[in-house]
Amino acid sequence: MTNPKTEVAETAEQGAKELSEQWLDLARTGRETMVETLAEFVETVEKVVPVGAGVAKQRQVIESGLEMAQAIARAQANAMRSVTRSVVLVKVEVDTDVDVDVDVASRESAS
Repeated sequence: MTNPKTEVAETAEQGAKELSEQWLDLARTGRETMVETLAEFVETVEKVVPVGAGVAKQRQVIESGLEMAQAIARAQANAMRSVTRSVVLVKVEVDTDVDVDVDVASRESAS
């Protein structure tokens, strides 16, 4: 007979691993999409901003787009950190033996 706590922990660990892999795939796809979009953005700026406006104006518009991309990348990284923290907390909670913790707390309050 298998230990139900072990099965729950293994199931939670597998789920966390799958979720982590999905998030990594999402991050990879997001990064690739951002690079492609920035390349198209630069090409578009070079076509749309008139030559008479000068390279400085093109550079200003491109730098603005890069700042926006950096903000998106930071938000994505923060979301990944948040998910990672959540997965770690879930794993810790699953691995906790509630009966032992309650017994220890009961003994401490009785003293």
